Amino acid sequence: MSYSSTSPSPRRAMKSLAWSNTRITVLERCERKYYFSYYTFALKQEYPEIWQEALVLKGLKSIEMWIGEKSHYLLSDYLHLFKSWVAIEKDGEEVSDTVRVQAIEELKEKIKAEMESEFQFSKERDYRDYQDFFGKFWLSEHFYGEEVDAKLPSAIEKVCANLDRFIASNWHSKVQDYFETAKSVYVESPRIPDFEAMKVQVSKIPALRNVSVMAAPDFGVVFSDTDYVILDRKSGKEDVLQEGISDQIKVYALKMLLKKGYANLNGVRIEGQEVYLNTMNNYGGVLMQDDIDGIVTKIEKDVGLQKKFLVDEDPVRNIPVDAMMFTKTSSVKKCESCTFRSVCEKFKV
Repeated sequence: MSYSSTSPSPRRAMKSLAWSNTRITVLERCERKYYFSYYTFALKQEYPEIWQEALVLKGLKSIEMWIGEKSHYLLSDYLHLFKSWVAIEKDGEEVSDTVRVQAIEELKEKIKAEMESEFQFSKERDYRDYQDFFGKFWLSEHFYGEEVDAKLPSAIEKVCANLDRFIASNWHSKVQDYFETAKSVYVESPRIPDFEAMKVQVSKIPALRNVSVMAAPDFGVVFSDTDYVILDRKSGKEDVLQEGISDQIKVYALKMLLKKGYANLNGVRIEGQEVYLNTMNNYGGVLMQDDIDGIVTKIEKDVGLQKKFLVDEDPVRNIPVDAMMFTKTSSVKKCESCTFRSVCEKFKV
């Protein structure tokens, strides 16, 4: 599949092509959803009757996605607090159990209040009014008119339970040890995403020049210039078939190597683990050079696929080919739960 600049082309994209694990997963599952998710701007010229609705849908979250987001927020807030407690005690002062328990309860009350406020805003929103919707919160269940009031208490409970499981697990003591002994520890702040910091420095990889590769781990540990640990929290359903080190962890390791200017893993130790919050099971291990070489090859292949959906396969201009080239998944199950199902039904190609 290849297209030239003589193909119909919508309005110019604002940014160059980007790769992330999420983006390629969407493309592989449904090309149409990929188009709606990352080339919504193209609808303004080609399909103005559904453009604004698609923009709203792009910002929707399902309740399960919302639970995952809030779990990450709460864990991050707690880890920043936990890190400060360790620093205080290293200076010879004590942080009492009473202070800790009270602080944890305050974090839970804060997240509960956030979720209640956002849920109510989403519920009362007039989704037919497309004015002033940027940066606002809404749930896909509310957009599609589902009655989900009864799901709010359990959603809040799941978020708080994820924190409780972490605190009760052996990972809590491991993290404390990292705080006490490591040269430095990075804790992500997902409430304020730093998109520049997410970029992987791939300029020295020829096939990835002019492509933004995005990745940001939840937690990173530096023991020395050649010894690292990467942790990534998962709030979704555990994949019982998962084995070894995930592609996501491999991308994080690649990012660290490139940032430090290393050409390979020779003399460098990187351990990566994914931790599932609902079970506290973990998957991962120490990365080998084959892992790094393999993930570079995979990203190059993925970007090659993404480029096939661009005019002249040009990642800098990043203009999508005609919408009819983005085919819809044949999976009825995926369509039934897709955020974009309302515009997809109106989308005639």
